[in-house]
Order: sequence, then structure tokens, then C-alpha cells
Amino acid sequence: MHTLLFVDDEPDIVDTLERTFRKGYRTLRATTGAEAIEIIGSETLDLIICDQRMPGITGDQVLKYALEHQPKAIRILLTGYADMEALVRCINDAQIYKYLPKPWEPEMLRLTVVRALESLDMERQKQLVTSALGCYVSAKVVEQIMADPSRLQLGGERKTLTMLFSDLESFSLLAERLEPELLTTLLNDYLSDMTDIILDEGGTVDKYLGDAIVAFWNAPLDQPDHASRACRAALRCQQRLEERADDYRSRTGSTLKARIGLHTGEVIVGNMGSRTRFDYSMIGDAANLASRLESANKAFGTHIMVSEATWNEIGAEFVGREIGVVKVTGRTAPVRVFELAGLAGAATRYDMAAYNEAQALCQAGRWAEAEMRFSAMPDDTLCRLHAETCSKAQINGGWDGVWLLETK
Repeated sequence: MHTLLFVDDEPDIVDTLERTFRKGYRTLRATTGAEAIEIIGSETLDLIICDQRMPGITGDQVLKYALEHQPKAIRILLTGYADMEALVRCINDAQIYKYLPKPWEPEMLRLTVVRALESLDMERQKQLVTSALGCYVSAKVVEQIMADPSRLQLGGERKTLTMLFSDLESFSLLAERLEPELLTTLLNDYLSDMTDIILDEGGTVDKYLGDAIVAFWNAPLDQPDHASRACRAALRCQQRLEERADDYRSRTGSTLKARIGLHTGEVIVGNMGSRTRFDYSMIGDAANLASRLESANKAFGTHIMVSEATWNEIGAEFVGREIGVVKVTGRTAPVRVFELAGLAGAATRYDMAAYNEAQALCQAGRWAEAEMRFSAMPDDTLCRLHAETCSKAQINGGWDGVWLLETK
């Protein structure tokens, strides 16, 4: 229910206003400017109708005070005098919604109030939607959606997105050790950090699944560089974890590490659910693959795995290395994957040239030479795995080059 304040030094006028709006509204009254200011300071108001000429504190002073202390409240000035100077002050200093002369037409006043409150409700609803959407998409996307609300209708479209799935390593074990309050605070801090980065790179947060984050780029707005944005976000998320490593370690007794999977592919994206409750989300085999790649990091000791489709999109903007061809659970076709290491020109934690030489020998079927090269890098988990595979290939008479991953 809206709350209205009527201010006039003539009690009969206040009585008339209260009778006019007695149904459907909560009304307050004041017969002096001082009384009105006291009410404005203590009550939450939706609309103020105030007379101009009153003893002591005048109407323009009351409405200016209202602007400073309750700027969202609608301010309407009533006056029976042709006081242009006061009117100008009200327009400039109090930013009034409307000026109505006395005596007023009852129907005109009623319509003015109704329309003003409708406008107020629409603005509040817009702010509510903007605030809610701002938790999932960037401010620029919110502006586009508010300009075209049809984007919030049920339905989906087929579109190529770059999708990001992330998950914290051993989070279940961490959840068992920490008190619920500490765990909740930790999770909120972590998710806030990661979400800020995703939104800053123009991404859309699809959902949170405990400690897991699902996000995508190129929807609802087109982003020609969606793959690059997603890769930058992944690198920045890992960098943020490193920056806060000491803080998180002091709170958990362990180091927080995240696994991230990235894939670019065609999915159905749009508002999915019922007519009264829905989420802006995406579904499709490509989304499932991005999820599988996140999990596949466990097998190779990597932290950011990207599909060949994503790798081909980002070109020379980033550095990384080919892991190989993997066949993940739930998919018949294998996919070539890469480890994303950093932006172009950044130093990597491994010898890129040595790794690429060993990988080329492996792909050529020169197992003994490849094993020797990989074994020369024992501190690199991926190299140790390759060395073991090359060793087995010599015993088994070869290897088809496809890593079979049997867990999700």
C-alpha cells in the first residue's frame, strides 16, 4: 500500500485530500511545514502533496527537504497564488513531479496521483529486475535487456557459445572439516571473486552448483570475441586464487585449487522453465563436453583445459600446449584438448619447446625417443603421464593416441 502525505495550513483542505484518497492508500497529514519535515524524517513516503504558502516553512522548503531525505518520493506542489518565483524554486531545487493550481479539479488530481504512483512502481520494478539481473550478467547486458524486455520471454535459440565450467578440487573433503558458518563465508567470498571476473569479461553466470560455477559468453548479446573473453576470465580466476592463497589457507588449512573446462560449440540458449519461474540457461551436448573437460583436468594434473574448438578461436592471443586427444564419458567422438597457460608472451611453468618436441615424437609413433624426452621433465605431471603411456606403447606394440577417461 502506498503512503501519501498531505501538507496544507488549512485543515479543511487536508480533510478533503484525505477523503479523496481514503480507499487503497495510507494517508498522513501535516498542517505546518515543521510538522511535515518531522514526518518526512520518520516515515517512508511514496508521494507528497504540499501547499506553497504556509506560515514559517514554505512548501518549496518542505519539498526540497523531501528531495534530500526521500528522493524517491513523488513531490507535487499545490498553490492558489501566481507565485512564479516559488514555482521556479520548486522546479529547480525540489525537482517536483507536477504543479497544480488551487482550486484543483478532483478528477485531475486523482489521475495525477494514480499516474505518478504507477510511474513510481514501474521504476521500482525496473530497479528490482536490474538488481537481480546484475548478479548474473554485466551492466551492459542489463541495459540491453531492459531496453527490450522480450528477451525475458520463454523460449530458446540455437547459438554458438563459449562455455566455462569450474569446480574446486576436493571441496567435499573441505566441507566435512569446516563448520557450516565458516564454509558458507568461504564459499561466498570465493564465488564473489570469480563472479566479478566473469561479469567483468562480459560473461553470463548460468548457475552455481555448490562450489561449481557455470557461465557462458555470446548470449544474450553477440560477442565476436567470446572465446577470448572466456579464456581471459579463466586465467584471471586462477590468478585471483593465487592472490588470495594465503587468506584461504589460513581459513581452511589447505590451498584452494580450481579446475576449469572451456568449450565452444552450438547449444540452445534462452529462458527455460515455467511461465512464472524460469532461468536464462543453455542446454546441449556442447555444454556437457565443457563440463567433462573441467573434470578431465584431474586425469592430467592440469587446471584449465580447453577444447580444440575454443583453441582455434583464440589464435595467437594465448599460450598453452596440446594435451592430446581424449574420449570423455558419455561421448562417442574423441576431442583434441589443450592446456591454457597464459596470455601471449607470458612465462609458463614448463619448458614449452621441450614439451612440443616430445609431443611431436609421440604423435609420430617414436615411442622410445618420446619417452626419453618426457622423462626429462619429471616435475611435470602431464609429462610423466606421457612418458608412462609411451613406455606402455613400446610393450603393447603401439597406441592409437586417444586417452580414455572413464570417470565424469
